[in-house]
Amino acid sequence: MASIDDIASLLKRKRFLLHDEKVLQRDIYTALLEIMDPGFVIKELQLDPDNIIDFFVYDGIGIELKIKGSKRQIYKQCERYCRFDEIKSLILITNLSMGFPEQINGKDCYVLKLGSAWL
Repeated sequence: MASIDDIASLLKRKRFLLHDEKVLQRDIYTALLEIMDPGFVIKELQLDPDNIIDFFVYDGIGIELKIKGSKRQIYKQCERYCRFDEIKSLILITNLSMGFPEQINGKDCYVLKLGSAWL
């Protein structure tokens, strides 16, 4: 099973195209399969009728991708996801420069800034 450190290390090394969130989602899923079995990662897990997180790893890690949108909207979305018992920790993957708390609703939170790999 992959840890948050494993996921972060893998994704920080990759150069992803950042023009389309659906393409990015596909490419990140492909990358995740390099370190975990397909049965351990779910794309677009529906947490309830109104909330679908981009990825869920069976350790309880939720992964959300955001390349557009306001920082406030992104935070509110992540805050909603952290209310669900299934989510034990959250990784926000973004190309936006933004502050992010270390915890939301008692869940550990991490930010991966994808543009760094291009530097």
